[in-house]
Amino acid sequence: MADLTVTITESLNLYSTEVGCTRSKTISGINDYYKRIINCQNGQTTTAVVFAATEATTQTALDVGDARYVRVTNLDTTNTVEVAYVLISGEGEEAVNQNFHITVGPESTHVLFAAEQISFCELDAVPSFGTMIDLSKIMIRPVEAADVRCEIYIASA
Repeated sequence: MADLTVTITESLNLYSTEVGCTRSKTISGINDYYKRIINCQNGQTTTAVVFAATEATTQTALDVGDARYVRVTNLDTTNTVEVAYVLISGEGEEAVNQNFHITVGPESTHVLFAAEQISFCELDAVPSFGTMIDLSKIMIRPVEAADVRCEIYIASA
């Protein structure tokens, strides 16, 4: 087992005053990683990674319960991508799918510190806390009319 240390450093000197900071988080018990650079084609939606209850559930799926760190980085210097996080609760005919999208600008990153019980989408302004569901897949689509390369990095127990 290994430890993954994630460090975020913000450096800002405003009016001769340093107002940045550095924050680190260590994630213990890492046994596996998944790293892939993918080409996301203009006008197409690319499924970057699929999660399942166990790796044996679906060919090439990652175990949703083992994922401790998920990073999506847009490697392009000028173009933006939309990242869709597809969520699933239940199985078979009882399964409920939801999704949320975020924009990841040029040379920008979005991080999740888990894939299990991470989000719940609602159509109102009254949050129902405590009802989170699992990540099922990550899909990426370029916003502008250009191909964009993205990096996916996942550390798992």
